[in-house]
Amino acid sequence: MKDYIKYKVELKTLEPFRIGASKDVMSAFDNPIATIGGRVVVQGPTLKGFLRNQIEEYLIDQYSGISIMKPCIPSSERTLSADEKTLIASGKYRAKGACSYSSEDMKNKSDSICPACYFLGAMGLNGFARIPYLYTEKKPEELYSVRLDRAKGTVVEKTNRDYQIMADNVCFTGILEVMKYNTVNDWMLGKVRSIQDKKKLDGWLNETSKKFNKKFIDLSPEELAEEFLVERICGEHVIGGFKSKGCGKVSITCSKLKASD
Repeated sequence: MKDYIKYKVELKTLEPFRIGASKDVMSAFDNPIATIGGRVVVQGPTLKGFLRNQIEEYLIDQYSGISIMKPCIPSSERTLSADEKTLIASGKYRAKGACSYSSEDMKNKSDSICPACYFLGAMGLNGFARIPYLYTEKKPEELYSVRLDRAKGTVVEKTNRDYQIMADNVCFTGILEVMKYNTVNDWMLGKVRSIQDKKKLDGWLNETSKKFNKKFIDLSPEELAEEFLVERICGEHVIGGFKSKGCGKVSITCSKLKASD
């Protein structure tokens, strides 16, 4: 049996807002907005990537210098960019890229799973949070853009582009689910998971690390979800495309749902 803590997530646009999608040959738009089933959507992967970035910043700001609290960069070691390697060398992120776990090939298992991957999942290992897609019933606006020839002061031929965008004051909603416990594999949020080499796997929650993480070990599952997920995602943020054009500012709120909801 699994038990979840659930939150209603509401994202309200404070400026024009868009998350783009690939061009559809059947569409009249060069830059369409993301939709599913005819409804405009903030995709789960987009929201998860944003939340992960927030958790990473929190860990770097609050626990700099504590190696077991460093977040990983969620990419294979061979695809790390030069700039990402610089961040690792500066001590802000773990070495070797993404956290991973494989019970079949222990050579590819990380020494421990970072706090960000504990909640959001690592390669070969699920996390505790299920990140939602956020939907709205509002329809997008249609806008038009061109490029000017600086020398002539006229529109450059064949540079006209149609694109879609959401207005300000539009609300997207979805349900964030955080697993509190799973009786099948004996996992509980905030505790070291009961799988191979468990003392090392979630080292940041191990009793032997209590000298710096007593705060986390003493928190309830609900308090831990608030600390790492709810407080990180709530507030005013800038998300999506066209940021340099004045788009993307949003306000996100989370309200805990009753068990019966």
